[in-house]
Amino acid sequence: MYPTQVRSERIADGTVHVIGVIGAVAGGIMLLGWAAGTAETAQIAAIAIYAATLMATFVASAAYHLTPWHQVRPLLRRVDHAAIYLKIAGTYTPLVVMIGSGFAYLVLALVWALALIGVVLKLFFWRAPGRFGPALYLVMGWLSLALIWSLWPVVPLATIVLIALGGLLYTAGVPFYATQRLSYATAIWHGFVLVASACFYIAITTGVAAQG
Repeated sequence: MYPTQVRSERIADGTVHVIGVIGAVAGGIMLLGWAAGTAETAQIAAIAIYAATLMATFVASAAYHLTPWHQVRPLLRRVDHAAIYLKIAGTYTPLVVMIGSGFAYLVLALVWALALIGVVLKLFFWRAPGRFGPALYLVMGWLSLALIWSLWPVVPLATIVLIALGGLLYTAGVPFYATQRLSYATAIWHGFVLVASACFYIAITTGVAAQG
């Protein structure tokens, strides 16, 4: 079942999802189209991965939270949660390509390995301890601290600030993700995700532009 049956809360969450899906699809297509004319091949491929995971995550979340067919909700919920791991790893990918060092690619390999573990657990071992999922999201996200000093010389300060802000917003939203006791908790969590995603989108755009 949907986390809440309160009509006003569902409308609020639905509004956030509509904005998110439109923004992710339009933004992903525009970013990839722009990069195709300005970036190098490796960065274009990285942005394609990022754009695909960004769109997939928002579409999967909308499908689960907004579908009226309750019988498919369990499957859609698994896909929704699994897609978050891919989005985190996808967001790392163009940032690591900007750095281009062996260490950065090692971190990226670790992040993608954790993402694949998370996807398998969510899709096939749904009954794994409930707190493991949010914990793995946070671990994957904050592994970015290992790349900050490597990223600093190759992107504008604004990019670093936006990445830090995005990470803080994701982290601040986790308590709303983990509990449904607060009214509008689901909509608030997705609001944090939407704004944090926008921060990373702008960060990646400014970073690619600086290297173009």
